[in-house]
Amino acid sequence: MRWLSLISSVILLLSFEIFAQPSGPASGEIPPCISLLRVPSDADSLYIRRYCKENDIRIMFGAQGSSLAYGSRKQEGNAYNNSMYHNVNDLVGFGLTYKWIDCDVSFSLPDSKLLEEERQNLSQFRLSGSITGRKLAVRLFFLNSEGVIAADQASKFVSNPDVRLMRTGAQFTYYFNSTKYSYRAANFQNELQRRSAGSFLIRLEPFYRSVGMDSPIVPTEFDIPRTYGEQVGLKYVNSPGLIIMPGYGINFAAFDGRLFISPMLFLGPGFAVNVYRSESGKYTSLNAEWAGSASLSVGYNGTRTYVTLRGTYDAAYFVLNPSYFTTSDLKISITAGLRFNHQEKFIPARLF
Repeated sequence: MRWLSLISSVILLLSFEIFAQPSGPASGEIPPCISLLRVPSDADSLYIRRYCKENDIRIMFGAQGSSLAYGSRKQEGNAYNNSMYHNVNDLVGFGLTYKWIDCDVSFSLPDSKLLEEERQNLSQFRLSGSITGRKLAVRLFFLNSEGVIAADQASKFVSNPDVRLMRTGAQFTYYFNSTKYSYRAANFQNELQRRSAGSFLIRLEPFYRSVGMDSPIVPTEFDIPRTYGEQVGLKYVNSPGLIIMPGYGINFAAFDGRLFISPMLFLGPGFAVNVYRSESGKYTSLNAEWAGSASLSVGYNGTRTYVTLRGTYDAAYFVLNPSYFTTSDLKISITAGLRFNHQEKFIPARLF
């Protein structure tokens, strides 16, 4: 694949800098900006250092697969669809970290092919902005997918590619071992995790989700009250809700943090107020749901540049009773970033 060749080339080009780059002393206070690193005032300097070039701009290229499975709890078989990734696209994006603001945007590329998968007319747009402190991160996000294909639990039918899925909300993530574990190093490579450390995490996520269909999601011969109840002829589902996900993250560091592996996992319950319309009318129901998120980042974190290979998988399960949806989103990308100094003095370097 082209992206594997790209990764190999980047690793070769950066190998000299990885092993030749000097690092600060292992312990004790150092003056500001020794070897382009700074001792943080709010963390253990044996584990975490800040970069003197605190800002960076980054580009990203990769592939994504999204799935929307629809079924009924009255049917036999596994509740999860076994034929997941009908929707596959390449994606490109860019991001900026400036002082206390992180912003990323990405969108699908309809005219290129990266993964050897059947592709449809999936179109995706992602936008996120966040503020990441020493103990708490706040992230706002927006995801819009059009041309999604839905399948039932046994893959007996597949919808036309005209399902729309929109999700927006906020994530409040608190990390307990904040003096030794850098959430910034794991997600943005905006700090240096010098020694391996982990932390328990907890995430609170209020959200709003909208699923709409231009044509019936289930063929007429299968869409019967005995199976789908009040959801026969489902047109849309709009759902404000809340998810609480405990989790754990760890940063494995090598060569004083220049090489890293950062896995992270969240899983937890929640609820949503589902407002939907079907052939028999408009309904509102309060339902429980589950969500999970897993990520793995591997890369090089240098004082001037960084390169990260990252994989993320997000899944959710929500019930209308008797019908249900499962959504999943898999993304694999490579990101390259360049650090730079502040460009002006009007915006404060710290929010608080």
